[in-house]
Amino acid sequence: MFDFLRKNRNRGHGNPRQVARERVQSAIRRDRIEVSSPQLTALRDSMLFTIREHLPAAPEFAEFGIQRDGDELFLISRVRLHQQGH
Repeated sequence: MFDFLRKNRNRGHGNPRQVARERVQSAIRRDRIEVSSPQLTALRDSMLFTIREHLPAAPEFAEFGIQRDGDELFLISRVRLHQQGH
């Protein structure tokens, strides 16, 4: 019975060694990003202020952050726009 539980616990998540390796790699990637949390917060606030000056936008981003794809970094941001007349 315990074998059944162990197999189901790890199903779809890879083996524990692989999961640990992926977590360490993720932590290393985060450490290599040279944008501090306060800088990212200031950037988010500035971008949202500017967007809201020109477009009818929601008061907060639906998504905002930095993502790595291979050797490239991307600033990801999504803000909901309100439709005119709604």
